[in-house]
Amino acid sequence: MSPRKIAVIGNAGAGKTVLARRLAKLYQLPITHVDSIQFVEGMKIRPHKESIALLTEIQNQEAWIIDGYGPLDIIEKRFQLADKIVLIDFPLWRHYWWATKRQIQNLWSPRKELPPGCSELSWEHTMKLYKTIGNVHRLMRPELLRILNRNQHQGKVVVISNLSQLKRISQYGFVDGGL
Repeated sequence: MSPRKIAVIGNAGAGKTVLARRLAKLYQLPITHVDSIQFVEGMKIRPHKESIALLTEIQNQEAWIIDGYGPLDIIEKRFQLADKIVLIDFPLWRHYWWATKRQIQNLWSPRKELPPGCSELSWEHTMKLYKTIGNVHRLMRPELLRILNRNQHQGKVVVISNLSQLKRISQYGFVDGGL
C-alpha cells in the first residue's frame, strides 16, 4: 500500500525539498514546504501561532508530504499521523557543503518554495544558515533520534545516511517497507 502521509525531515542542505518533490510525483501526493509557511515576505518569521495553525490544518488532511520541521510543538503529532517519516541524516560536512551550493545557486535561481519577497542572498542569512546547521546537528538531531526510536514509530521511519540511499528512494520510493 502506498503511503498517504510522508514527513521529510533533516538538517538544512540535506536535499529534503528535492526528495519531497520526487516522492510527491511518485505517489501523487500534495506537498507542503514548511519554509513556505514559516517565512513571510522579507524572510521574516511568521507568528508562531499562525504557523502552528496552518501546519496543523495540513497535517489533518487525508494525504500530504510535509518537507521540513516547522514548530516543534506539533512535529510529534505529525510523526504520529505519518505513514512514513524520512530522516535525511548525512555527515555534518555534507549539510554545510550543500547549503553553500544552494546559496550560490540562489544568485541565479531563488528557491521556489519560499514565499514571494523572500531572498536568502545576504551575508547575514548565510551566517544564520551555517549557525542553524550546527545547532540542529548538536541540539535537535539527538532529540529527534530519540523520538523516532519510540515503539510507536517503528516500521515507518526511513533514515537516509548516504547518497546511494537518497538516490534509490528518489527513484523508486519505499520498496519493501523501507529503502
